[in-house]
Amino acid sequence: MNQLNSMQDLLMHDVQMMHSAETQALEGMTAMIQSASDPKLKAAFEKHGVETQQQIARLEQIMTMMDIKPTREANSAVKGLISDTEKLLRKDSSPEILDAMLIAAAQKIEHYEIACYGTAVRMTEDLGLTQAAELLRQTLEEEKKTDKLLTDLAEARVNTKAEQKL
Repeated sequence: MNQLNSMQDLLMHDVQMMHSAETQALEGMTAMIQSASDPKLKAAFEKHGVETQQQIARLEQIMTMMDIKPTREANSAVKGLISDTEKLLRKDSSPEILDAMLIAAAQKIEHYEIACYGTAVRMTEDLGLTQAAELLRQTLEEEKKTDKLLTDLAEARVNTKAEQKL
């Protein structure tokens, strides 16, 4: 889609970009799961990997409803966040510091996704696309729960262990 002439066009573009973002995030999650040393953090990443697969399926359902084709274009925001994470994974660090870094990296992606889904929910509601809005709202709530879980893990376990390494 080369032109954005309406809110519908903008929404269609955003759905394509969210699909790309979720697909990229899912691919990047494998390295995060493998790199995490804290068992609860590893489990949180694994759980969110399953949720991400469901989120991709919801986006594909919306794409079918709206007659949108997936794009081959990478989501540049998520691509950059994953690239930054990969650079950090190559640095020498203790497992405790690495876990804290993984939470920070994952939350950056979650915050981006929360912003995207929040905007898309508003647009679908404005356009009267009730079913799409509900699917997007479901994903938005999952992203918020994942962000809270990561915050709770950081505050209760991971950051404390990382601080003890100083």
